[in-house]
Amino acid sequence: MPSASFQPILDAALADYANQIGIDPTKHPSADRLQACHSPDDVLKLLEEKANEFKDYRDGNRKLIDCLKPVVNVIHAFSGVLGGAVSFVPFQPAGAIFAGVDILLAAASNVSSSYDALVDLFECIGNFLKRLRIYTDLPLAPSMTDVVVKIMVELLSVLALATKQTKQGRFSEWVLVFDAR
Repeated sequence: MPSASFQPILDAALADYANQIGIDPTKHPSADRLQACHSPDDVLKLLEEKANEFKDYRDGNRKLIDCLKPVVNVIHAFSGVLGGAVSFVPFQPAGAIFAGVDILLAAASNVSSSYDALVDLFECIGNFLKRLRIYTDLPLAPSMTDVVVKIMVELLSVLALATKQTKQGRFSEWVLVFDAR
């Protein structure tokens, strides 16, 4: 499935993210670092560095990284299924989503209450994505491909909202509302 058919949707999602946060995830310094990643473990190492900056005293950040692991693995699998390319980040939303996670971790650094809220958010997202992982093992019908693209776009939107709430100091309250859904 050529990714060009989804480009207008993705461009709109990236523009919305940049409008809300003021940062273009495709031009963020972490996007360049992500291009050097060749596996989900490489992405997790990069995010673990950010998590360690975020909260060094929190049990080595293992809980946060454990919550990020299914998110990274499923997004990577979706990206491969949709993009069909050989490189690690073959489909643009994957790199933008990983950069969005990095931006969110940076925004929440040094805010103790944000750590638990981030863990809750990524547990929720990870549990949702783990259930969808089965679709990466099957050939996708066009209608399911549309759903996968929409999921990736919505995930980017959630990251934008979470980052915006973090910057406004309201992230913990926002996660309680998000979890209630």
